[in-house]
Amino acid sequence: MRPRRQLTVTHRAAMRLALLAIIVAAACRGTPKPPAPKPVAKQPAGASDSAAKPLPPKDSVARPAGVTPPALPQTAPPTKADSTKADSVKAAAVADSAMKAAAKTPPKKKPAPTSRNCLLDMTESPPENRMQYQRISDGVSNMFIGGGFVGRCQGENNRLMADSAEHFEGPGIINLFGNVVYEEPRKMQVRATHAIYFTREGRLFADGGVIATALESGSTFSGSSMEYYRATTERPVAKLVAPNRSTVTLIEKDSVTGKPGPPTTVMANRFEDAGDSLLYAWGDVVITREKLTGRSDSASFDKLSEMSRLMRAARIINADTARRFTLNGDTIDLYSTNRQLDRVVALHKSHATTSDMQLDAERIDLRLKAQQLTDAYAFGPGRARATTPQQDVEADSLRIRMVDKLAREVRAVGGARAVGAVDSTKIRTPEKDVLRGDSIFAFFDSSAAAMKDTVKGPPIKEIRALSNASSLFHMPSSKGRDGKPSINYVRGARIFVSFDTGAVRTVRVDEQASGLYLEPEDSIIVDTLAAKDSAGKGGKKSAKPATPPKGKTTAPAKPPTPIKPPAGPVDAMVPPLTLFAFRSRRS
Repeated sequence: MRPRRQLTVTHRAAMRLALLAIIVAAACRGTPKPPAPKPVAKQPAGASDSAAKPLPPKDSVARPAGVTPPALPQTAPPTKADSTKADSVKAAAVADSAMKAAAKTPPKKKPAPTSRNCLLDMTESPPENRMQYQRISDGVSNMFIGGGFVGRCQGENNRLMADSAEHFEGPGIINLFGNVVYEEPRKMQVRATHAIYFTREGRLFADGGVIATALESGSTFSGSSMEYYRATTERPVAKLVAPNRSTVTLIEKDSVTGKPGPPTTVMANRFEDAGDSLLYAWGDVVITREKLTGRSDSASFDKLSEMSRLMRAARIINADTARRFTLNGDTIDLYSTNRQLDRVVALHKSHATTSDMQLDAERIDLRLKAQQLTDAYAFGPGRARATTPQQDVEADSLRIRMVDKLAREVRAVGGARAVGAVDSTKIRTPEKDVLRGDSIFAFFDSSAAAMKDTVKGPPIKEIRALSNASSLFHMPSSKGRDGKPSINYVRGARIFVSFDTGAVRTVRVDEQASGLYLEPEDSIIVDTLAAKDSAGKGGKKSAKPATPPKGKTTAPAKPPTPIKPPAGPVDAMVPPLTLFAFRSRRS
């Protein structure tokens, strides 16, 4: 009986050990597996990881009686490789947890622009209107209004009016149909046949006979379609855009009296107006302002500084057909003071034309008073040229003074040259009269008596050449208009030339006077006494010179002795200065 008792005890111990192993295995299966460790160096042969490979429990039922179960093997101490592997596992676990935490935390987004839904207030709508309400979801609905609509978004200082309207709360759109009016007190009023108001953007798109009026200034925009952006927190200045060809009427009020001045009309393919102070225009711009018409490819208008600019192929024409004025340039700037135009500047290859003068220069600066031209300046890189019916003046810079729209004085500074046509009634020659000097002043006679007999402009009265002056003028021949003219060339510190009915009358030289007077050979005066003797003898005088007898030679004729110039000013009508009369006479 004793051996049987010992077997029973052994059997019970084995069963307990098996139950313990089952509990341990179940606990291992319920815990999550750790992340796979990073590859490490290979273990040496024979080494085993007891923690990674636990021994399975033995079956005690199949074991024979009297045999004790083998003891579990003890775990060997961890080696250096095992500690390295454990560290790598811990590092991987820490990295994995950090990545999971970062994935759970959403990235910070930029704050969206402040916008809100429009809470439509229709308390001002007529009582006989009709409305259909359609609920889409919680807080989102559509409304359809007929029979008259007047509404506003709560918190916005504007008002919408139309015959009928549609309000889609989800996308934030209000469609307006028939007799549409959008108003902002003291800012803007827009009228059209149809419009769409985007409540979240504060933008109005209107089409169909659109007329937008800036209520503070009175300026109006008219066109087929326009967009208006009201002022918001993100957009502090209101903006109006006219994408199709439109017309703008600018009303500028006098800063002193407050009365509106004459309107300025602008037509262009596209407009943009910022805050009713800056206006930009593009595409075939046509400007009409106070008897002036301007054209360009693009333009800008600053209402605060009262400056306008025309760019690319700019041109300005006045409306006075009797005294036509035209200004061309790549860029033209217009300046005003108290809404009165007082200065016009043309840049880059400028050209100005009046009824009696043409002006060419890199830059032309015109000054006006009471809407009439008073002064014109021409300067810049290159040469400036002024062309009149009597004289062409060229210099580094020019100034033309105007009186009653007529040229009164021309001042040329810097290598000046004046070229004038000869008196065609007395001289027939293609050559020109030339006057040179460091500076040249030309004065015109614009009196009523002088202008009575001319239609080409005021006749020239006097020309003054100062510093290093020289003049070359043609004098009429004694044989009349068909004879070759004489040439009068003088030099001096200053030269004064006076004119009579457009022809040179006198030439006066001051200081350092010298010159040359030339007569053509066919104007030689024949000796009248020799002609009478030959006529009394009945013979004809040969035109050939007499041949000297053989063995005798004649000395060459001595050139005439120069005449010493007088001490004071010299009148050029008297053979002037150093006189050389190159002509031959019979002895």
